[in-house]
Formats: sequence, structure tokens, C-alpha cells
Amino acid sequence: MSFRFSSFASSPSTPDRSSRKASSGFGYTADHPSTTPAGPPPSSTASFTPAGDPSPSYLQSSIGAMTGKIKAPNFGRPNLAQSKSSTGRRSNAPLGRSIRGSTTRQPSSLSREYHGEDDDESDENDEGANLQTNQAGTYGMPYDDTTEGEDTEPDNTNPLEEDEEDDNQEADMDAMVDDDADYDLEEELLREIADTNPYGLQSADGDSDLLMLMTPAADERVSREAEDIFRASSFRSTMARKQQLKYATLAKDLYAKSQFAEVSEPDNVIIQTDELVTRLYNEGVGPKDDKEKLDDTLAQACVRLLDEIWGPYVDGLPKMLNEHAAKVGPSSSAPGFEKAFYLAVLVLQIRHTPPTRDEFGGARNIALPAVLFDWQHNEHNFDQDQLSDILQHRPSPAAHGLYWQAVFSSLVRGNIHETIQLLRKAGWESAKKPTRGESLYSGQTLANIKRVVEDLCLVMEVCPAVANESWDVRSSDWTLFRLKAKAAKESLITFTEGKERTHLSSSRFGGSDFADSLDGRPSLAEIARKAESRIPWDMYENLQSLYAILTGEPDAILAGAQDWCEATVGLFGWWDDGHNQRNLGMSHSRSLHLSNETSQGDDFLDRLALSLQTATEADFHFNSADPVEVAIASAFEGNVEGVIGFLRLWSLTIASSVAEIASLGRWLPPQEPQNLINMNDFDMEELEVLGMNQSTEIDEKDGIKDTTLIHYSRGLKNRKYISGTGLHGTVSRDGWEMAIQIMGRMDSPERSEQLVQELLQSVLSTIDEDSRETVDKMWRVLNELGMINFAEETVETFGDILAKDTFRFGEALWYYALAHRPGKIRDVLNTLMSISLVESTTYPPESELDNTLKRLLKERAVTLEQFAKQDLEAAELLGKMLSGYATLRKFYELRDGDGKTTGKSFLRRQQAATALTAVISSADDNIRGGLYDDTRDAVVSEDFLLALLGEASVFVSQSPAVITLDQIDTLLKAIEDIQTVGSRVYDASDEFFKLVLASGQGRGSTPADLLKQSTSSLGGSFMMTGSSMMASQLHQSVVKSGVMKGPIKRAWDWRTGVFSGSSSGDVLKQVRLGLTRDLANLWLEQADSVIL
Repeated sequence: MSFRFSSFASSPSTPDRSSRKASSGFGYTADHPSTTPAGPPPSSTASFTPAGDPSPSYLQSSIGAMTGKIKAPNFGRPNLAQSKSSTGRRSNAPLGRSIRGSTTRQPSSLSREYHGEDDDESDENDEGANLQTNQAGTYGMPYDDTTEGEDTEPDNTNPLEEDEEDDNQEADMDAMVDDDADYDLEEELLREIADTNPYGLQSADGDSDLLMLMTPAADERVSREAEDIFRASSFRSTMARKQQLKYATLAKDLYAKSQFAEVSEPDNVIIQTDELVTRLYNEGVGPKDDKEKLDDTLAQACVRLLDEIWGPYVDGLPKMLNEHAAKVGPSSSAPGFEKAFYLAVLVLQIRHTPPTRDEFGGARNIALPAVLFDWQHNEHNFDQDQLSDILQHRPSPAAHGLYWQAVFSSLVRGNIHETIQLLRKAGWESAKKPTRGESLYSGQTLANIKRVVEDLCLVMEVCPAVANESWDVRSSDWTLFRLKAKAAKESLITFTEGKERTHLSSSRFGGSDFADSLDGRPSLAEIARKAESRIPWDMYENLQSLYAILTGEPDAILAGAQDWCEATVGLFGWWDDGHNQRNLGMSHSRSLHLSNETSQGDDFLDRLALSLQTATEADFHFNSADPVEVAIASAFEGNVEGVIGFLRLWSLTIASSVAEIASLGRWLPPQEPQNLINMNDFDMEELEVLGMNQSTEIDEKDGIKDTTLIHYSRGLKNRKYISGTGLHGTVSRDGWEMAIQIMGRMDSPERSEQLVQELLQSVLSTIDEDSRETVDKMWRVLNELGMINFAEETVETFGDILAKDTFRFGEALWYYALAHRPGKIRDVLNTLMSISLVESTTYPPESELDNTLKRLLKERAVTLEQFAKQDLEAAELLGKMLSGYATLRKFYELRDGDGKTTGKSFLRRQQAATALTAVISSADDNIRGGLYDDTRDAVVSEDFLLALLGEASVFVSQSPAVITLDQIDTLLKAIEDIQTVGSRVYDASDEFFKLVLASGQGRGSTPADLLKQSTSSLGGSFMMTGSSMMASQLHQSVVKSGVMKGPIKRAWDWRTGVFSGSSSGDVLKQVRLGLTRDLANLWLEQADSVIL
């Protein structure tokens, strides 16, 4: 574990293990008063040259440079011979070997498994602490393994971070000690691996020329290694903060200046996409779901979108026949949907790749490097037939001009099996010299080539990506593999150059340890080195470069890539950045138990972003003016807003889906709060000065997701009908219907309701009395979205159209009930009852009933049950309020009969009296006891009470009596209440009574004339207590011929027995007197029955 403390400015020394153990990592003891992190200062020792072997971790020290007997790792056993074997020995290794070390320490998780040695050794080592030193300094400058790499880089720390580190120094001391011990074990494991030499050669023990360090090539190598150390440490520093989006500004400038795409996709694509996204909401995918279920559901939805909906449509698009330059992504002339699909595949696979299932049903998550390598193979592969072409080349594949380029490219692209195939089937023995046709390789040279190539293939076969299909590059398996690859590389160097050359290296992509002479010609030392090589030098360099890729050296990876996209993915999969859990400031035990999947995912995304920045800063051509390339770069560096911004330039269907999935998956950044300054106050020139435009202003106002959904819904609204094959059959929908549904999924409820209201107003302005199906769709969609107010407003508007322009009273009643408007339901029912009372017959006639009203009257229970499935509250409201009109209509039907029975039959008259009494009782509800109380919510208006009592007058003074005692009591109470109630209520009822009486047969005027005269002089009449619609409908209904056809056939008409000049008071007196007589007769009959 590496730490950097700004307070420790002195050069660190490398103490022996025992002193480091005893001093808790810092050596603050009486014996060692120095502030050097561990061990005594150099001046306190007799010699500046430390004892023991140089550290292999110092500036990429090669394994081949290690001398002496290699100690095998002790798996939990005390090593009693350690002090004896190392005491008194001095290292004869040259200084040049100590300079070559690993870029950064790569402590793997192997150290979690190897424990128990250090504690047992500490007691024994304490005794010989002054005699042995396991970690050596170099050239009189002591160093410490725990801080190597960190101390050589510039101090770019933030002072605030330094303060935090100072506060936590005490807590981190134990973690440092544990890390040092763990790393020592890994170092020993590395020595054990290096001791297994596949070529059977011994490492050099003799001294080497120290002047080799003075060569320019050595200086260049040290500089290059220092850059690697700095790059790795820079990567670690990015893990503690949010990755900066390098191309965000460029991306926003590009997509903000372009127009949104038109919604031109086929109906099938639009319908299936919407059904799949809608299902995510219907199935409850949201913040309340557990993370595992959410990821699985979104991953499956993404797979269906890409493979079943968008992919087949892209495959059917016309292919561009004209040639274009090879580039990253589709050409600029490709269809917009193809570009959007290309980008959507990348971003959705990065975020939501489903796990694979084994034969036992177990799930295995796919590492992100494997996902990107697979995407690159399918989407960014210029020559898929290159492998077969090279393998079929004659005289041998190795003679093909692109052989080595294909080998490097396949390895960088993660195609390890393909790389092994190319190496093993190279046909080295068949390669010919281009001039004389002789064998290029033969004898011992050919045998050596086959040997080193086969060893490289064996190393590749133990790669975790091949052995167990794991691209988890942070795992201990990958750490161990890199150690093995480094050891194999050092063995290759030893075998090729001999034991005296183990400290030197050469690479196809890197400079040699020998610098060229000033005149450009190779030096004699370099010529001699190449001449003594056991395999051809160019092949030697190529094999070293392949090993460099396997060990994760960025220069080799960049050199093997063909463009910046391939370099980005290659770096992401192969780069040994030296980052692990211990770099996060945790001890191993804590990181083992407190590992967090989310932080690991963010760690990988930061690694991908840094890989992109490293690749684009290299010599590759990155077209910053190409929207496709910038969009792909935005996806790599995690700029989700930039990705959606580009998607909506090519396809709003794909852009809206990706935005919604990103929102559900919680990887869409939240909208930033709006500025306090209203940007509407600035004109275009001022916005340009501020670096803003209208598009960016819209995004800042509504957010990238809502802005995309708004434009998509508006595009759908302009398409009148959308019909096609959905996921479960044929679907036909209106454009506005889908538009409202998409607007309802916006993040801002206020903004969503505002836009839906605007859309509703435009749609409602086009509906008429024949738009029932459209209104039903609107009501259903709005209720599904939870916009109840808009749903009620829609059906209320349609109900107004029906009540005003048609005679479909049943439909009007139902839509008013759906709108939960009892007042308008009462208006319609009062209209029907008032016309019925004025005409003293059923209205509308049986033959003119609309279908809905007929079902409500004839099949009331069944119809209301069906309505209740749509809206229970509306069905209950309509059933309650319809009872008064239905009972009055029943009275007229019983009175007039069906033509088969006489209307004067006693039973029929009794049934009619019962129905009429019930209506009168309801009209009396609001004025019980002579006090008006509209909160009783009577279903029959009190304005009709006098007219209803007039209808009841025919049942009074009949012999035998038609009405019962209870009915007499009801009628007497109603008379008493209407006579004692306030004058306003009585006057309104009296005005209507006069209208009904005047429209009888005994008067010379028609009902239309009487209605016209009375409505113009009613003042405070019943017409004023209702709505203006009631008056106009009443007048219109009577005037228009067509509803009331021919003469009305009545069994009786109560108005024929009333003088035309009679008042309501006269009728009440007559009814009251008759009721008194009937009551007396009923009492007498009861008394007689008692006597008898």
C-alpha cells in the first residue's frame, strides 16, 4: 500500500524487516531518532552500500537481475534458516538492474492467503538486525519499498487532502505495516516464479559495468519508467474524485447547434419500443425495487430493444454502396437511425449487460472489459476475414505482410485464442527469403524460435481470460498472471541475450538500452548485442512487445492499436494501472469485508474514462468535428447527457428510450438547480457572449431527459394514427394518445401537467359529438398516468357537447358522472323531468331513447355494474341520481300502459300512485319541516313539488281508496312543508306549476309558446335555480319536432279537471281536503274491521 506524506521530505531508507516490524512502520524509537519513515539514517551506518539483494520493485527491476538463492514463499511456516542464508552476503548485481523496476507495486489478493511467516520470523530477525538487510538501497541513497514510485513523482496533492491525511495518519499506520508485510510475501512469490527458468539458464552473478548507467539510453529508460510511475499514480489520484469530462464541452457545442431529428421511424418500431418501456413502469421498476431485480429487468429490456426491435430495422435499412474512409462508427452519410443504434448498443451494453447462465442455472456477471471487447468485435471490426486470409497465405502465414500487425491487433483487441492460433500456425519453417527463396529460419535458430513462441503461447493459455473466461482485471488471478508473464519475459531476455545481458532489454515499441550514435548509425555495442542473439532480433523485439501487452504496459498497448477507439478498449482491458483496494486507504481485511459493488462499478468507469484520455492524447487521429466520434468518446468517459444529446439528433425514439432507462437505472445525472437569473431576459447576441444558446437553455430548464421526451411526444402528436404490430398483436393508436403517455413519464410533474394541458386543449378543439372513442382513449390514458383532473376535464367537455347539440342524454349523464360533476348530472335530469311534467308523459319517448339511457332504464343493475368496472364512484353517483327520473318515468309508463291493459285498472293505479309518492317524497327531502336545506342532496328538485302534487290529485277521493295511509301521510307532509317553506322556494315551484298547468289541453297555447313566454318572465323561478343549459335545452327540446312525434296518448291528464285560472293554492286545498276524506274513510274502515 502506497502512501505519500507531505511532512516527510527526506529521502526514505529501506530498513530490514525486523526493524520495520519493531518500529510500527516509522522507527520513532530511542535507537533510531531520525524522522526517516523507517530505519536509521544513512549516516549512522558504516557503509552507504546496503546489504542484501536489491528490491525488484524499484523502477521495473527485472526478475532476471535477482541473484543468489531464491527463497520460496513460506506458506505459514517459520523459516528458521533465513538469517543464516542471508547473513554476511553482499549483492554483486549491477546498479542498472536495480533501476529497472515495475511501474507500480501490484500487490494482488494473493497476500490475503499467505500469512504466518512474518510473525515467526520477527523474533529471530531481531537478533541479527544489524547483520542483515533484506531490502537494499542503491548507490548510497536509501529508499523504502513502501513509498517507491510515490516519492519520484511531483507533489500534486491538495492541501486539504494533506490535512485529512495528517488527521488519519495514526489510523493508517497499522494498515501500512500490514501492506508492507503482504508485499514482502508477494515479492518472495515473484522470486519463486522467476526461479522457474523455462530455458534452463542461470542468472548472472558477476559484476557488470557500472558505466552502463552513464549511457543516454539508460537515461531515456529511466525517464520512460518515471513517466509510467507518474501515470499510474495519477490514475490512483483520480479514484478519489469525480472524473473530469474532457469532451463534455465539445460534445455540447456539437449537439446544441443541431436540429432534433424528426419522428420518422416505422409504426412497428415506435409501438414496440413504447410497449417495452411502458412495461418497465407497469411492472413497478423504480427506486423502491431492489438493485438486483432492477438491474436484471433493465438488462433484459435492453437486450430486447437492441436485438428484437431496433436491430432488425437497422439490418433492413439500405446500405451505402459508396466507399468512405475507415473511421470509428458509421459514416457521415449513414442513416440517422443507424448512428443512433450504434451509439445505443455501446452505452446500453456498458450499463446493462445481463449475466450469463450456466448449465445449472447459476448467474455469472460479465466483466466490463469482456463486454467492450465483444462490442468491439461486433461493431468495430474493419476486416473480419483477416485471420483466415493470413492463415491461408503461402508459403507461410508468417510471410504475410500484415502478420505481426494482425498478431498485435488481435491481442490488443482481447482475441487471445486468435493470437495463439496465429503464433502456432505461423509456419516458421516455411518462411522464405524474398530474394533467393531460401529458408528464412533453419537449424538451431528455427528450434529456438519455436521454443520461445510456444512458451509465449503457454503463458497466454494460463491467462484468466482463457483459463476461466474472466476479465476481472483487478482480481488476484490477473495479478498472478501478470507476475508469471513478467517472469516469462525476463526468461526470454536471459535466453536470447545470454547471462551477461540480463540487465538489458529491447522492444519493438520502445527504445533500446543502447542509444544510437550521433550520426544515426547503431553503436558497436548494439551491433554486437544483436549478433549474439539466439533468435532474430526483430522477432525478439516483437515477442517482448507481446509480453509487454500481457503485463499491461500502456506504450505497447497504444502501439499495437490501430485507432483511438481500439486503443481505449485495449487500455481498459490490459492496462496494469496498479490500482487496487489498498489504494483506497483501507487495510486488506476492511476492503475484503466492505467491498461495494457500486464503488467498484464507478472505479471501472473511471478507468475507462482515463483510458480514453490516454488514447486520444497519443498519436491517433481523433476527429473532433465528427459527431459520431465525439458521441462514442462521450460514452467512454461516462458523459450520459452528451450521449442522449447526440442520440436525439439521429433518432428521438432511441434517445427517449435510453434517457428513460438511464433514469430508471439511476445513471442519468440529476438535473442541476436553475439559475436565479432568468435567461429569457437575454437576446441571442447576449446568449452567444455568455456561451449559451436556446438549446442549452431548454436543457437547463427541463433537464436532458424531459427535453427529449417533450420533443418526441410533439413529433408523435403530429402523426394522426400509429398502427402496426406490437409485442402482443396488432395495435392502432392515435398519435396524441402516445404523446400524452410519454409526457406523463417526465420527471417534473408540474411541467408534465402543463404540457398535457396544452396538448388536451389542441385535441379537444377538434372533437365533436361523434368523438366518443377518442374521448374514451383520452380518459383511459390520463387515468393511467394519474392525471385525474385532466381526465375529468376531458369527459366533462365532451358531456357539454352531447348535452348541447344532441339528444343522447344517457351518454351525457355518464360522461358527467365520469367527470364527477353531480351538478351537471342534476341539470340533465331536471331537464328530462321538467319536460316530462310539462308534457305529462315520458320524455324522451321510448322510441327516441339513446342506447345508454335505454340500458340504464331497462337493465339498470347490469349496466351500472359494467360502468363500475370503469369507475366505481361514477357508477354509484349516476345510479343514485338517476333514481328520481327513472321513478317518475315509471309512473307515466304505469299510467299510460302498454295498450294491452286498461289504464284504469285498480292494480295499475295503485302501482302508479306508489311510484309517484316516492318521487314526491324525494322532492320534499330538501324542505323537511318547512326549512330549506340543500345539503340533504335530494335527487328530485323541490321546484317540481307542486306539479307533482297536481299529478297526485287524481288519486285523491277515490273509492275504493287507491293510496295507503303511509302514502297519505307522505303527501300531507309534503303539502305542509311547501306551504311553510320560504317564499323563494315556494315561488319557484309555483312558477313551474303555472307553466305545467298552462300547457295542458284546456289552454289554447302550445307548450312551446307557453314555455317561451314563461321563461322570459320567470325572475326567481325554477329556471334560475338551475343552469342556462337547462332552459335552452328545455326550449329546444319542445320546439324541435322529431322527438315528440304525433299526439300524446295518456290514460288521464290531471290538468283536465282543473280550471285554467286556478292557482297552486287552490289545487293544494283540493288535494288536502281529498286526503282528509280518504284518511277518515280509512280510519272508519279500520274501526269497522276492529268491531267486526
